[in-house]
Amino acid sequence: MKNAEMIKDNLTAMEEKYETLVWYARKSEEQIRTIPGVKELVYEVQREYPKECKMLEEMGDWSHGFNSGMLAATRFFLSIENEGIDMAEENFPHLDT
Repeated sequence: MKNAEMIKDNLTAMEEKYETLVWYARKSEEQIRTIPGVKELVYEVQREYPKECKMLEEMGDWSHGFNSGMLAATRFFLSIENEGIDMAEENFPHLDT
């Protein structure tokens, strides 16, 4: 695999991870309790990223801010690759989950 492909694959994996963690942190107790399927997805995230979920519990805003920053950065670099620098700058920071 070429170096550029490896970089893109790693950025894509990181984007998926941090999008998942940002989504997780945004879920309220009410959403988890009342929206079908959310509880199962929350448990799945906790199983997949136990260390990161614990950090969210212990460090709250700091950890969520880090995850959001990583999501914005990975999306920015992937957007440069896929859509060009102008669109990447226009959409930054893209934090939708």
